[in-house]
Amino acid sequence: MERRPGVAYRRPDGDPTRLVVEAAGESYLNPEALPRSDWLRVVASDDRGRLRDALDEGAVDVTYRITASDECEWVHERGARDETGDVVGYLFPADERVQRRKQLEQQRERLEEFASVVSHDLRNPLSVAVGNIELAGDADGEAVRERLDRAHDALDYMDSLISDLLALAREGESVEETATTDLRCVVDRAWKTIDAPSDAALTVDEPLPWIECDQSRLRQALENVFRNAIEHGAEDGSPIQVFVGGLSDGFYVADDGTGIDPSERDTVFDPGHSADKDGTGFGLSIVERIAEAHGWEVAVAESRTGGARFEFTDVDLTDPEESGAPDAAPDRRVAPRSDGAGSETGSGTPPDE
Repeated sequence: MERRPGVAYRRPDGDPTRLVVEAAGESYLNPEALPRSDWLRVVASDDRGRLRDALDEGAVDVTYRITASDECEWVHERGARDETGDVVGYLFPADERVQRRKQLEQQRERLEEFASVVSHDLRNPLSVAVGNIELAGDADGEAVRERLDRAHDALDYMDSLISDLLALAREGESVEETATTDLRCVVDRAWKTIDAPSDAALTVDEPLPWIECDQSRLRQALENVFRNAIEHGAEDGSPIQVFVGGLSDGFYVADDGTGIDPSERDTVFDPGHSADKDGTGFGLSIVERIAEAHGWEVAVAESRTGGARFEFTDVDLTDPEESGAPDAAPDRRVAPRSDGAGSETGSGTPPDE
């Protein structure tokens, strides 16, 4: 059974001294430690009056302290009187209430993000497309094609935006199934998928760790970080080089591009944030959501070459021998290397952590 938000209970006649557990599932509260009679014995003396008053009112919504397993903890009780006069409801740890409230706040914030995009970011290109199609009807010759091309570009942008929004909604979900994975294999697949320019190079500092993750979602995160490096590139137009290496509790992806200004590092993961006027601004937001879904932390810093460096930490590193994982995936590829044999500096020195 899935963990319930709390213990379903019944108080006969609203009696503050009695509590009958009706369903517990795998609640964070230990139902076996909860007394069925003399309930007030485990309630902190300073909180007993507040509990009695709440039960007298019929609609119960009260937080108080109990000592049921040799430790004092705050619980939250919510209930109401039924037609028999009993109080029925739920009892759960107060910290669960805070956690559930945070989850609801996060959901509300994401809904506000989507509403903002739908009302603004999608409306603008839609207006461009409609306007140019209308003007095309009054135009002649090459002017018609020019107007239709502009409408087509606006619709393409909308398509990209909708795809990113759907990905953003999906990546906010927690990861349910993970597998012991060779990070190098996922890196190689992601690099191949983005169809990087021929002059772009991937430099890997071997060995990369084996990690516990959802491979498909990690691959999307890496693809987005790689694309971010390539799209923003270097100011002088020189070929971009991307570096991947391990950390003591995770891994990093760095580049030798223009980097991210320190003043923007706190907002770079915000939905809609983009330094590219043609970008949707959701690529790095998706990266952050994927990391959070795994329980990881992701932060941006400056690479040794002055570019951007994304660090993924709190990652579950695993031993493939202990987990019984295969030595390597069958379609493993070796990415292009620089003369630096895999270091972020390109000089053969160990990468910074």
